[in-house]
Amino acid sequence: MAAFRINRTNDAVFKAVFAKHPQITISLINAFFEFQGTELITDIEFIDREMDADEYEGKESRLDILGRTASGTKVNIEMQVNALAAMGERSVYYWARNYADLKRGEEYDQLNRTVAINILGFNLFDAEKYSDMHSCFGIYDVKTGCQLTDKLEIHFLELPKFKGKNVKEMNRMEKWAAYFSPSTPDEELAEIAASEAAIQEAMEVEDVFTKDEVAKRSYEKAEKFRRDQAAQISYARNEGKDIMLKILQMLKNKTPDEEICRHTGCTFDEVMQVKALL
Repeated sequence: MAAFRINRTNDAVFKAVFAKHPQITISLINAFFEFQGTELITDIEFIDREMDADEYEGKESRLDILGRTASGTKVNIEMQVNALAAMGERSVYYWARNYADLKRGEEYDQLNRTVAINILGFNLFDAEKYSDMHSCFGIYDVKTGCQLTDKLEIHFLELPKFKGKNVKEMNRMEKWAAYFSPSTPDEELAEIAASEAAIQEAMEVEDVFTKDEVAKRSYEKAEKFRRDQAAQISYARNEGKDIMLKILQMLKNKTPDEEICRHTGCTFDEVMQVKALL
């Protein structure tokens, strides 16, 4: 076990555990494939990324791993800790970029099934309406539920919705959620690891990772970036609220729209959006 409580959603840890150990990654993917009742995979080939990525000092801030199974299915696993606007649309966008890879002369039926697995450190969907931590999306007819294609599959695992339970009653996905969740007690995690070989292996990789000074520095660097990013997002949201309240007050005082734009720096359309709230 690590000497300190390691953040398993950290970029450096995530890459060290999953990008270099196929069997661990296969177990995580199969936890989602079990839900779908689709064929479990036994091997995976990691694909070098050529897509654009957000960066901090030359490093990717999009924590993702892209692999291809023996049957041709492409699987993209992404860890996203801080809440992002339009996360659903963002996931569809990256799914589409992975999916659309036809070469000259190939037909549409040669496109491969592409699966996106998003592990989130925040709730994407309202917890009161949608309490299940796992959701899976495809393309279906809204009237009949008929599936258009089985080649689109987008999963979300919302870690804050994970609720602990008896380890013997957990399925594989719940065990992985417990592994990532910061609220899982060490004693329970040890019991989970004893029942799931891949999680045991992941924790052994962590142990080696935390004893490597270079790796620990990359861990601390990624943690600082995550905290700074969260602070920036929080500041932007609070600033946005302040501006909206200022616009509302000026509208109530019957201030002309042009003057509101001049004082707040907002566009006319943005002022109109706030006016619609009145």
